[in-house]
Amino acid sequence: TASSPDRTLAYAKAVVAGEIVAGPHVRNACRRHIADLKRKDGIWFDHDAAGHAFAFFEEVLKLSEGQFEGQPFELQPSQAFILGALFGWKRKDGTRKYRTVFIAVPRKAGKTTLAAGLAVYALFCDGELGAQVINAAADREQAALCFDAAKGMVQAEPMLDGRSEVFKRSIIVPNTGSAYKVISSEAYSKHGLSCSYIGADELHAWPDR
Repeated sequence: TASSPDRTLAYAKAVVAGEIVAGPHVRNACRRHIADLKRKDGIWFDHDAAGHAFAFFEEVLKLSEGQFEGQPFELQPSQAFILGALFGWKRKDGTRKYRTVFIAVPRKAGKTTLAAGLAVYALFCDGELGAQVINAAADREQAALCFDAAKGMVQAEPMLDGRSEVFKRSIIVPNTGSAYKVISSEAYSKHGLSCSYIGADELHAWPDR
């Protein structure tokens, strides 16, 4: 099914077995996923949390650009592995194991679409009141690409659109006091942000750390 948590493990096993060609960092991540399933130190895999992320992407989100506009967000196996690892792995206290994730994909491989979906998930599904969700990029034009994709996803789904107020460069969820905004590295004077999620796009183009 769309929400099957076994997709994370299935991808990891296929990569380790050589059935899916992947680079060394991906292979290491897959080996770590398989090894961590045997841990007894409080690190655990929350199948329900991983399944919830799968279901939100594939049963709620719709693509908003180009020839795929209006179609359901069908996760590719590598995307499912990213979501499963990111949202499934938990610490003993129930918080996420992974707080910082670096995702590198080729051009035209759905990077912006995945980043937009992650931002929308953080805005609506993280359960944090007053969440500040940010997408940042080297310049305003690049920062706007992810936001426009996310805005299209929200407006394409009545359940999300009805719970939010969509503006030119922000999406507000009044009942939780949460907001999704875009900034660029040009906005060096921005202070006072207390972010629950930050998507940093096109890191190679950033002028500095």
